Amino acid sequence: MTKIPFKAIAVDMDGTFMNDDLTYDHERFRKVLDQIKAHHIHFIVSSGRPLSRLKRDFADYLDEIDMIADNGAILVKDNQIISSHYLTQSTGLDLIKFLETNYPQAQICVSGKDASYYKNSAPNSFKRSMRFYYPNSISINDFTEMPTSERIIKLTLNCSAELADEIEAKFNHNHNERIHCTTSGFDDIDIVPFGINKAQALKYFLRYFKVDPSELIAFGDGLNDKEMLELAGLSYAVANGNPEIIKLAKYTAPSNNESGVLQVLEKYFEN
Repeated sequence: MTKIPFKAIAVDMDGTFMNDDLTYDHERFRKVLDQIKAHHIHFIVSSGRPLSRLKRDFADYLDEIDMIADNGAILVKDNQIISSHYLTQSTGLDLIKFLETNYPQAQICVSGKDASYYKNSAPNSFKRSMRFYYPNSISINDFTEMPTSERIIKLTLNCSAELADEIEAKFNHNHNERIHCTTSGFDDIDIVPFGINKAQALKYFLRYFKVDPSELIAFGDGLNDKEMLELAGLSYAVANGNPEIIKLAKYTAPSNNESGVLQVLEKYFEN
């Protein structure tokens, strides 16, 4: 059997594994996944998408892959959550109030343990997008209507990505429980507990699998993939990726619309 130079694969979803119409080639992936399993390699989806969406995306493969959801806040192995990170309820509510007061132009979706929430007053385009990415989403008049038992995993903002550093710095200046803002580089910002990112989540999996980071191959396209690509021994940016990420990665894969991730993996298994 061919010697493969990696023991784990980490793959971002939007703009990387998924093509622009938010689908992927299932038949082709099935063949590649069979090769991955034959070589006893771990396949880890590493995404900003919530777990409810990822479970739909990979419904046929849930017992064969591992998943990092919400940009590192949720880790799943064997279709079971093995690690999760939440904001405390008080900090989560303070954060929502801070955003609504200081950044009223930002549309907000709150990703919780049991469901996700956005306001009835949000633009229809935002609500349509959130209904796709958050299948268990609920429209409410005000975020104070969320159940008191709800635990906040992540906030997704639709606003200029250039605000990410400012939001993080301003909020953290006045709060002991800090946040981390990450972005793919487009008009979106994800806010998660401080210290949470894809690389930290991958380190957890790699320790569990007894795999060294040098034996990891990772694929990404956006700024929220930066730490993950820096961690991996083999790093690929897809050709459609953010220029900063293409410059950072060691190699460039064909674009997402050309199934670039699968193309690269197929070539490794052909040799």
